[in-house]
Amino acid sequence: MRRLALSRLFGLLVLGAIAPTGCGAVQLMADGDVRELREGPEGETPDGAPTLLILALDGVGREVLYGMITRGEMPELVALLGGADERGEAGETALAHAHLDDTMLSVLPSSTLAAWASVFTGVAPGVHGVAGNEYFVREHRRFAAPAPVSVASTAPVVATYAEGYVNMLLGAPTIYERLRARDPEMSAWVSMSQVHQGADRLLLTDGSVVGDVFGAFFESVFVDDEDLNLYSQLDRNAIENVAQELETTAAPRVLTVYLPGTDLYAHGAAAGPDVAVRRYLREVADPLFGELRRALAAQGALSNRYVMVLSDHGHTEVMHDEEHALSTSDGPDDPPAVVRGAGFHLRPFELEVGAEVDFDAVLAYGGAMAYVYVADRSTCPAIEAPAPARRRRRARAPSKVAEPVEPAPARCDWSRPPRYEDDVLPMAEAFYRASADGMHAPGMRGTIDLVLVRPPRTPSEDAARFEVYLGDGRTEPIDEHLASHPRASYVAVQARLRDLAVGPRGHHAGDVLLIARNGDEADVANRYYFATLYRSWHGSPSRPDSEIPLIVAHPDVSTAELARRTRSALGREPRQTDIAALIETLLFPTTGSP
Repeated sequence: MRRLALSRLFGLLVLGAIAPTGCGAVQLMADGDVRELREGPEGETPDGAPTLLILALDGVGREVLYGMITRGEMPELVALLGGADERGEAGETALAHAHLDDTMLSVLPSSTLAAWASVFTGVAPGVHGVAGNEYFVREHRRFAAPAPVSVASTAPVVATYAEGYVNMLLGAPTIYERLRARDPEMSAWVSMSQVHQGADRLLLTDGSVVGDVFGAFFESVFVDDEDLNLYSQLDRNAIENVAQELETTAAPRVLTVYLPGTDLYAHGAAAGPDVAVRRYLREVADPLFGELRRALAAQGALSNRYVMVLSDHGHTEVMHDEEHALSTSDGPDDPPAVVRGAGFHLRPFELEVGAEVDFDAVLAYGGAMAYVYVADRSTCPAIEAPAPARRRRRARAPSKVAEPVEPAPARCDWSRPPRYEDDVLPMAEAFYRASADGMHAPGMRGTIDLVLVRPPRTPSEDAARFEVYLGDGRTEPIDEHLASHPRASYVAVQARLRDLAVGPRGHHAGDVLLIARNGDEADVANRYYFATLYRSWHGSPSRPDSEIPLIVAHPDVSTAELARRTRSALGREPRQTDIAALIETLLFPTTGSP
């Protein structure tokens, strides 16, 4: 019943009956609409200029997708990628005009919003500032939740498409703005992608479908067949809208199509994420790729078009029970109990809280990772009840020389960094001890793999690097700790954490960073996650979460040449931030070749 109620509420929000932040823009999602993002006519693609289709698949790991392609389970995708050579002796499909990159890694956290923001800006989370699906911006005392995990609010999802919520969170220009700087007449359409600033058009799915889908997802209630059909409606509607637009309007130079259904379905499928992703790709996504191919081919819009297929993260199976879900409950076995046990006052798990609500700690969840923020408690008023009257009278005892008394602050001053020894380390010690021996929260024992801390800096400074917290105030550099305590499944942890935490907006990743026992655990019974009940999560530095597909195809370019161009643009240690440079290289080559 709660699932249906929230679904209906979200539908009302999207349809404009209830406006989350403003009513005028919300109506544009009512029927599946096209939102014009720029004034003036779209420019025409110059003769001979290469064009690009970006297929952005949410929640698809590299091993799963590449395996399906080579086994011939994705015939429509193969056709869109330019077709295949004859099958080899092992019966594997060999693509004739496509390069399947096997080096791409996600950013950290390996989660939807941090990843797509990095793809479509070309800079790391520590620069663009979208540190995860939710995070806290201390200098503005604002909780940002572009994909809510700990808060039960659908308003950010509505605002993303109605008012550009995610675009407003970005501290860097998008790839569309970068491309337009090179060609002001360049045309670009975006279908359902959260990042669309600088494009010409935003193509939107039917709002009632979005309401049903996200209402179900946030309620964490899953039925495999029912949810496959539910989530597939979202992607089918998106492709249909693109195809309809192509019937009357010339294809743009850049077309980005974002399909979130795979990820939404994988989070809750009882069969596990790998089986769920394969099923969704085979039964839902691949036929849609065929529809999209035919719509573009009808215009002749595939003849000089690169096709890029990419994802944001993979998935790791988890247990669907209260023991393994480190949730927001007020009970004795979840992270809020640790915060309280350490003597802090936790911000309520709500998208917005009133100015009268004071707090000196914030938790932001993201599956395999969580961020903890602490205030400089010396700036805080007495958050607890006022002190007894007699104590107050003693404090006001007259002195020989009357001195002015500074008024007590109205609330904690979050614009100031916390104190390392008095604020940060007590919180780090509390979570370290909770996982080590169950202090403050018996159910937290054995749930955290790494507690990371760093010395505070002001928001105007580049944030410092995290180190591993060892207890009793001791720390160790991450590379040294992993060298002596290796995690077999973790990959490029030090470099990816630097990208997350160091930079002008690196402080968005918190003062204490928690990595749950999750991605490096072979036994699903030993995996934990910061969220309510699901059957799959991601966000960790593990290979299954982090190794993502990147396919580049062109009908007139050989696989070998595509590999050369891709590797040249990506550099020696490819990560999602490098994909923007690849896009620019493909669309604006230095030679006359496509």
